[in-house]
Amino acid sequence: MKVVLAAIVLGALPPSVHPWPIGVGPRYHPAPGARPVLPCKSAPAGTVVHVELFARRRVVIVPAGIGRTRTCTYPTWTDAPTGVVSVRGAHTLGDLFRVWGRRLSSNALLSFRGQVSAFVAGRRVAGDPRAIRLARHAQIVLEIGAYVPPHPSYLFPKGTP
Repeated sequence: MKVVLAAIVLGALPPSVHPWPIGVGPRYHPAPGARPVLPCKSAPAGTVVHVELFARRRVVIVPAGIGRTRTCTYPTWTDAPTGVVSVRGAHTLGDLFRVWGRRLSSNALLSFRGQVSAFVAGRRVAGDPRAIRLARHAQIVLEIGAYVPPHPSYLFPKGTP
């Protein structure tokens, strides 16, 4: 434990291990939601992906409850505020944001405006971030306002679809 703490203090760990602070206020803690833009069918998740959001070098929480209502679970949804998104069928990041009822484009992320940078598995992805496929165990990072070294992977629990 002392070695890890010393490494953090001395900056010896890779930049992607940096513990980025969570932003303060409602812009960094958006509410979950579900909008009837995709068919609602009850079925188990086909797979999961991990989505991380950063604005101005601060973490934006991906909340629990995206894509869920009392009577429906949409094809993209979250169960916990961890960024893990369950996906049923072939969908894109744009589908997730449509179900969530939040803004995503090349120039906007939620209520933040500016150039959006997208990364999948730590590699920059050009073009419209809404087109990014929610593929099995993908690690997707969206950033706006400043660069944060993207994590190339996420450690999904063993047995995760």
